Amino acid sequence: MPAAANACSPRDRLLDAATELFATRGYQAIGLRDLASHLGLRAGSLYHHIENKQCLLFELIESTLADLVFDTKRCMKGARTPEERLQRFVQAFVRFNLAHAHRVQLVTREYVNLSHEQQLQIDALNRSHASILSGIIASECARDGRQGGAIGLVTHAVIGMLYGHAQWRGVQVSEQGLTQALITFVTGIIESAKNNSNMA
Repeated sequence: MPAAANACSPRDRLLDAATELFATRGYQAIGLRDLASHLGLRAGSLYHHIENKQCLLFELIESTLADLVFDTKRCMKGARTPEERLQRFVQAFVRFNLAHAHRVQLVTREYVNLSHEQQLQIDALNRSHASILSGIIASECARDGRQGGAIGLVTHAVIGMLYGHAQWRGVQVSEQGLTQALITFVTGIIESAKNNSNMA
């Protein structure tokens, strides 16, 4: 089936609508009746496409992180040095976040509404994404003859900053400017950690 036709399928319309409503109004504030009304459907008809609202949220968050990991790996293909890999990692995140802001909001804000089992699966995807960055930081430390005892701490700090930049208010900056600023900040965090023996 052509991609254009598939993009207009009832299920895809449902996923797009749920993403928008959960992100803009909050998961708890939106019931299946609200979602169905938004789509011009009866609430009962949604069960032809989803098991329940929580499973719908899980699917949205899971697909977001899976796509982020895929895009990041694709963007980093061909990068030869730790610096280039770091630049591409940040660039991939910024591009993804700008293109899928509502989807990323669900990852950061609605994770708490998942079941414990669902959270464990999301945690695994988050670790998969973070492990790419950890490998870059480890390569940086090894190149400078450092042991890099703080790799985990630095990875969490950087990931937190990348997700957090979406919360900046009143900052008007181009994609290129934002990417370069974040690369500078991330590089600073890594260099500070490498030079701080108390973090090892």
